[in-house]
Amino acid sequence: MNSQAWAREMARYNKWQNESLYVVCDGVSDGDRKVDRGMFFGSIHRTLDHILMVDYALRGFVLDGIPPDHVFDPNKKLHDDYEALKKARIAFDEDMLDLIERNAQDWLDGTISFASEHFNRTRTVPRKFFCMQMFNHATHHRSQVTSELHKMGLDYGNTDLPYNPLSQF
Repeated sequence: MNSQAWAREMARYNKWQNESLYVVCDGVSDGDRKVDRGMFFGSIHRTLDHILMVDYALRGFVLDGIPPDHVFDPNKKLHDDYEALKKARIAFDEDMLDLIERNAQDWLDGTISFASEHFNRTRTVPRKFFCMQMFNHATHHRSQVTSELHKMGLDYGNTDLPYNPLSQF
């Protein structure tokens, strides 16, 4: 599988998982979504907001060359309102899938160079590297949310790639 096929599959998976997660979260009260549960970002809502904030940062880097280290604050908040957050999430997932489908393999293989403050050197990485990071990061934090939903007695459903109804396979 080439990088474009992989990225397309992961964008479809990401969209499916986010849609599934928000359907379950729709049934949770705003208070229960916002209560501090001891997660990395406290609440279910803040964790969902964090995922989207990082997605925006990584897409900005891939598209506009704005390095993720540049004024990056992992605690930055985007949406206090759940419906606004959900609407932004849906739009982002559609845009990301469209972006990947519109661009050829060589675009994903193209490199981006940036000064890394963390490593104190210039790094050159392919765009697909940051696509990998975006999908991996989202999966990591979605698992925290699904764990909390499970503790609340809510069944999140399947997360396995072969069960993705949006899959190209």
